[in-house]
Amino acid sequence: MATFIISLCAILMLTTVSGLACRKLQLPEVIGQILVGIICGPALLNVLHMSDSLSLFSDLGIIILMFLGGVGCDLQLLKKYSKAAIIIACMGVVFPVAVMGGVSLLFGFKPIPAAFIGVVFSATSVSISVAVLKEAGLLDSREGVSILGAAVADDVIGVILLSVMSTLVNTGNVDVMGLGLILLKQVLFFVAAVVVIVWVA
Repeated sequence: MATFIISLCAILMLTTVSGLACRKLQLPEVIGQILVGIICGPALLNVLHMSDSLSLFSDLGIIILMFLGGVGCDLQLLKKYSKAAIIIACMGVVFPVAVMGGVSLLFGFKPIPAAFIGVVFSATSVSISVAVLKEAGLLDSREGVSILGAAVADDVIGVILLSVMSTLVNTGNVDVMGLGLILLKQVLFFVAAVVVIVWVA
């Protein structure tokens, strides 16, 4: 317990200081926080380690951040710019897959692993998008709503593509039943989300 408290205090102190430093440099605070994780984590100094308690706190933090993102999001703007968000999301998938897949082929990877690498690079982080937009005060703006909507749609597309590519890499075949179940869950979730948005808005 003592180790957890010390680690938590160290993380809070270091991320706060790094966030303030990035703010002085007119950079998003999340950049400093990520750098602290890289420097203090196993990648470099290896002085801070993930534990079950820290993992629980991190999950709670992400949940709260997503909740605040939803609270600050304008549903009318989200409906208005949904087409733009979908187009941005599609481009955010196609471009990384094409570029990184092509680069991977140049480095000698076979087509399926190269495509898998491209799909991995297409993934976005909604939590980071929310944090940056919230810090900039753009969460309820036209640009912010478009970016947030695109990030969510990008993640959905990415999950589907990763499911397909993971199956291809591991077995060489596509698990149609498994993929169909994933697609069904995604469709049901978004149908429910659209119904709620339309009803609330």
